[in-house]
Amino acid sequence: MSLSSLSRRLAPVVAVTALMGLAACATPSRPEAMILTATDGLVAAPGDVGYHSVRSVTAVGGSETDPMWASQVSNEALQTAVQESLAAAGYIGEEGRPLTVQVALMGLDQPAMGFDMTVTSRVRYTVSRDGQTIFNETIQASGTAKMGDAFAGVERLRMANEKSIQENIKAFLTSFRAGAR
Repeated sequence: MSLSSLSRRLAPVVAVTALMGLAACATPSRPEAMILTATDGLVAAPGDVGYHSVRSVTAVGGSETDPMWASQVSNEALQTAVQESLAAAGYIGEEGRPLTVQVALMGLDQPAMGFDMTVTSRVRYTVSRDGQTIFNETIQASGTAKMGDAFAGVERLRMANEKSIQENIKAFLTSFRAGAR
């Protein structure tokens, strides 16, 4: 096979691949994919610090996704994910002394490309009661999306973001249960 006939045969493949790359736009991380469902050992019970006591959750530090760049986690998505995770774990409610939870996304370490993509998130959680801080910790956690999870790299990156935040929330609940007073 000559070089020119090989070039003619590969031209359509290259063109389709290039068009697929242009069509793949980054999408924002979805809160529903970041929510931690009720998990054994992480669900609050009567008498636990924070049981049915969290009244408000706020989030800062997130970024909106630019479709031409990389998937990000917005403040709204992070806030929803943390709030719904706290609800599933038995912390949201009106029963105990009111708690407020402030969440600050300190960073998302994302790969530029790859087959398996791992994102590491750093999130500071501050829990206050009656104006006093009862928990203040920065949690780091990672999540990985594999080639088999999604063909498009932008989708794998979004999924890795979501898994990283979900793991971060899980680590927060573990640490909060162990250290809040």
